[in-house]
Amino acid sequence: MRSTRLRNRAAAMVATLVAAVLVPLAAQAPAQAATNGATGTAAWTPQIYPLFSGEWVQRNVASGDRNTALVACSLASGIACVSVGQGDGKHSVFHLFKCDTRSLSNFVDALAVRNNQTGGAQVHFWGPRYSTKIPANGVITTVPDYATYDFNRLDIC
Repeated sequence: MRSTRLRNRAAAMVATLVAAVLVPLAAQAPAQAATNGATGTAAWTPQIYPLFSGEWVQRNVASGDRNTALVACSLASGIACVSVGQGDGKHSVFHLFKCDTRSLSNFVDALAVRNNQTGGAQVHFWGPRYSTKIPANGVITTVPDYATYDFNRLDIC
């Protein structure tokens, strides 16, 4: 009887340890859009962290309006505007101006940037395999999806 209790306790302990390891690993998995049979692919929410005081994000910009939103966002000098797809045909447009390094999440596709900063400041995206620097020339620059998916950091100086 005693050995049965010991085996039950040991099994419970192993199950608890496995759960303690697997649950945090699942939380770290890369974002992927879930499918919904009725509506197709679900959207995701791109994030840049941190957004500083005075910086903002405009969500749900239609694909046809993305470039107009980037230009409107970056009319003032000293501004860098980043647009990235949300997986549902819409985009999030970020209005950034503070020189700092930020973390990215859910940057999957349709990345476009209009850098209207002064002093030659670049918008620099990088990840484990790819890196790109976008000059301060006021031109809308698009980035291939394979690189966008790799990016996990952004610096706008």
